[in-house]
Amino acid sequence: MRFFFCLLFFSLKIGAAWSQVYLETKVEGVKGEVLENVMAYLSIAHQKKDAQLAEGVIHRLYGKAEGEIKTALEVYGYYQPQIEAELQQRPKKWLARYRIDPGPRMRVGKVDLTVTGEGAEDPAFQALQQDFPIKEGEFLNQTHYEQGKSALQRLASERGYFQANFTQQALRINLDTYSSGAVLRFDTGPRYRFGPVTFTETVVRPQLLARYVPFQEGEFYRSSKVVELQTALVDSDYFAVVEVEPHPQRAANLEVPISVYLQAEKHNRYSVGVGFGTNTGPRLNLGWENRYINRYGHRFNFALNTSKINQTFDASYVIPIGNPRTDRVSIASSIGRRSTVTSNSHIALFGIRRIVARPGGWQETLFLDYRLEDFDVGGDSGLAKLLIPGITWFRRQADDPVYPQRGHRVSLELQGAAQELLSNNTFLQFTLQGKIIRSLGRRSRLLVRGDAGTTWVSDFANLPPSVRYFAGGDQSIRGYAFSSLGAINERDRVIGGKNLLVGSVEYEYRFLDKWAAAAFYDAGNAFNDFSSLEVQQGAGVGVRWISPVGPIRVDFAFALSKPGTPFRLHVNLGPDL
Repeated sequence: MRFFFCLLFFSLKIGAAWSQVYLETKVEGVKGEVLENVMAYLSIAHQKKDAQLAEGVIHRLYGKAEGEIKTALEVYGYYQPQIEAELQQRPKKWLARYRIDPGPRMRVGKVDLTVTGEGAEDPAFQALQQDFPIKEGEFLNQTHYEQGKSALQRLASERGYFQANFTQQALRINLDTYSSGAVLRFDTGPRYRFGPVTFTETVVRPQLLARYVPFQEGEFYRSSKVVELQTALVDSDYFAVVEVEPHPQRAANLEVPISVYLQAEKHNRYSVGVGFGTNTGPRLNLGWENRYINRYGHRFNFALNTSKINQTFDASYVIPIGNPRTDRVSIASSIGRRSTVTSNSHIALFGIRRIVARPGGWQETLFLDYRLEDFDVGGDSGLAKLLIPGITWFRRQADDPVYPQRGHRVSLELQGAAQELLSNNTFLQFTLQGKIIRSLGRRSRLLVRGDAGTTWVSDFANLPPSVRYFAGGDQSIRGYAFSSLGAINERDRVIGGKNLLVGSVEYEYRFLDKWAAAAFYDAGNAFNDFSSLEVQQGAGVGVRWISPVGPIRVDFAFALSKPGTPFRLHVNLGPDL
């Protein structure tokens, strides 16, 4: 008997398995976002294509479908649809087909939106009322209605209206007139302000931390300012953990206290970097940084950089000032060797820099360097001793830091030295560099770059190579070696120039998501006066791979101004701006 029941159970299982079939669903008559919404509502369409379903399950899902379709269509204002449903049984397969005539689409009538409370006078709420997602005369889209409600609540939360609520909210549908309307009453209540900010005990002084706070106590609350504080403290690199939390439930006199929990980063950071560029050849960089020497937030950096053209030991002591996110004083020293195809230098430098942010996104750097440079250029040698004060303004803006479609970079520098001030030469130099990127469609970009500079100098022969202008290389005129172009002396050797003019134009087409092809033309030179300017030209094609840290560029460039038009390969890695 026991054997009989086991056999019967096994037979029933086999029979049920054989009765299971596959299900396919087809919807016709609608498309786009309406079709997507119908498919999202349809339970019968959510079954896996290779899933085996019992016949009873298929009929149950099929029976629910018409109501689900009507609900999905109502979201987009279709309240009079005609639906033809058909369920076909085929060998080992069922086909559920729905032919939809959505009918006329309902339009929005009156939208009655009223904001009360202190937010009624807030320009942000007034702007949202003007640009509310659901508008009179447009086709009804219930998602726009919900988006508008969410926008009101988000704006209230962002701007510190913590008691805001809807006193009335209704989307009214009139099937007799086949029209709709919305009634919304939103009471913002009072607007809260920032209260005191408290920090947990940490490695830097509270006075320094307070300078990271982008708002004043008593200022109107904005959640974006809270996010800005969090970002500033994370970017400071003092802390491994930063948690900024407002407490509106603890507000006294409508002032929201802010608490900040901080956990310090490790004292020391070590870095190793390797790379390759056509200008530099193989590169090795070793670094050490003490993130916080003391509770004032001072830092110390040391770096060893070595490549074919540069071998330097650099050290700097950094002191945050003013707004510590952007402003600092840096005391720096460097000793090393620089060697190019046209010059050799041994350089020792000690300097101080004051870096501050200026309006309009500009960064200003005031500097004072004392430079000793033992050099050989064009067969001439010398020892330059220069006390160089100067100022630099720099601005960079881009819609994407890695691969921008629109952006620019501009740098202006003025520097000089005088024999009366601890120097053995007198000069004044102005340098302007810029680059612009513009989109020419979804997959194309135009990149335009230019460098210009001029120098007034009493004794050019004793001006060291680091202060002279040279051209050539993957960031200058491609097709020529790095710093191989400039004015020529009587020995027919390149000695650089007092002036610089270089321009470049490049067209780039992205043929795959991460790959682009480029064609470019570069021209210009370094020279001593315009009568001796010999414009050198380079052109070629290239390929770019858009890596997470910026494009890797491989350029095949021809030196158009050289006899025989020799070819040169350039490789470069880094952001476009």
